[in-house]
Amino acid sequence: MKRYSLRRRLIAIVLLLECALAAGMSAAMLAYIWREQVQGFDQALRGRADSLLGAVHDAEDVGDNVTVNPDALDLQNGDLWMVQDGRGPVLAHSGAWAHGDEKVFGREQAPHNLRIGGARLRGMQLHGVRVIDADDTNPGIPRPVTIFYAVSLDPVYAAMHRAERFLLLANGLLLLLTGLALTWLLRRGLAPLESLSLAAAEITPLHPRFAAPESALESQELAVLAGALESATRRLDEAFRQQQVFVHDAAHELKRAVTIVKSSLQLLASRPRTTREYASGLVTCMDDCERMEELVQRMLQLARFERGAEDRNERCDLAEVARDVAVQIERLAEIRRVMLAVHAPGSAPVRLSQDASASLIANLMLNAVQHTPLGGSVTASVTKGSEVLLEVRDTGSGIAPEDLPHLFERFWRGDSSRTRSTGGAGLGLSICKAIVDSCGGTIDVTSQLGQGTCVTVRLPLPGSPDGKPEPLRLNEPAIR
Repeated sequence: MKRYSLRRRLIAIVLLLECALAAGMSAAMLAYIWREQVQGFDQALRGRADSLLGAVHDAEDVGDNVTVNPDALDLQNGDLWMVQDGRGPVLAHSGAWAHGDEKVFGREQAPHNLRIGGARLRGMQLHGVRVIDADDTNPGIPRPVTIFYAVSLDPVYAAMHRAERFLLLANGLLLLLTGLALTWLLRRGLAPLESLSLAAAEITPLHPRFAAPESALESQELAVLAGALESATRRLDEAFRQQQVFVHDAAHELKRAVTIVKSSLQLLASRPRTTREYASGLVTCMDDCERMEELVQRMLQLARFERGAEDRNERCDLAEVARDVAVQIERLAEIRRVMLAVHAPGSAPVRLSQDASASLIANLMLNAVQHTPLGGSVTASVTKGSEVLLEVRDTGSGIAPEDLPHLFERFWRGDSSRTRSTGGAGLGLSICKAIVDSCGGTIDVTSQLGQGTCVTVRLPLPGSPDGKPEPLRLNEPAIR
């Protein structure tokens, strides 16, 4: 894709608009100048025609004719004129007048443009009446006279050409100055944007944090973009940090599991043993391998939820899933002498797959059963209202207040008493949160030391306008 300069494009657009504006203003100004010139020209033309009419007087002959007094003429050289008696004879004309020029004037009497012999003229006809032999007792004899008068338009066109040259020079100088000023202003105005882009270019995987320059924060428009970049890089930095923590913790957990298997094998091979001792050692190694496999499967399950690569159209009945999971966990509860009860009447549809719902409920129930002492109880309930509410309560030892904010962190274990027999890999609640987040729900934990813990999950009903992403679908087994 061809790249372009935003600054140059803005300058070009502004200059083109200025050129169009200058052309329009120049055209309007030239039209105004032409109108004013022509109006003044027409007034002078009428004045000269009137003065020529005033030079017509009595010829003082027996025929009572009229004539033009040359001493009364005060006309400009080069003017084209003719005085014609109403009865037809030509009384006088200018030296440049040619026979038949009167036909060019046509019948229009108002001033108008003419072309005679290639010259550009403006002419008019003046019809007047001269009265001769008038005295106190005699009203006189009227004699109609027609005057044809034309004046060259060259002075007007010369004035228009001067105005055009002036406007062209002035507009050109104005555009040049505007272009230079615009270039300087745009360079200065876009400097905060350039500073912002340079600061954004410094973002790397090793240094994902973004610090907006002060010049960008001072601009209202750029402050929004700078804030968005800071927020995005902050989330990116947090994601990198969580990824690093996850990789570190996963490697630590796997290393510990491998170390346990290796230690068991080394102990088994340290001296000759009986067949029974070898069999017992292999069983121990198999148990350790199963725990390692469970850890890998849970890590894959968590990554799958967070990746969001599954079908988003799955639906299931959470109440039915809760009843099925309770049947599977009932045996474990009996072994640990914990009373397990499920209250899930009716149906509670949610936007989750069957496997994802089973993983959610199984993780919560298993955690509750494993952390409830002998003789305690675990109660799970599923109710449907404006949303689906899942609650898992236990009568265990509870969770310390300082540990509550860390419950959903990966590989986090707040209870130091969680051993290989009672504790897991620290991924159960992380998986639960990923499942709930995938369908736009919420999960909260409340606990009191010595009294027990309650996990509350709220999930939107299918089709509810929550504006959040569709759920994911997992094909993982419900219980590991």
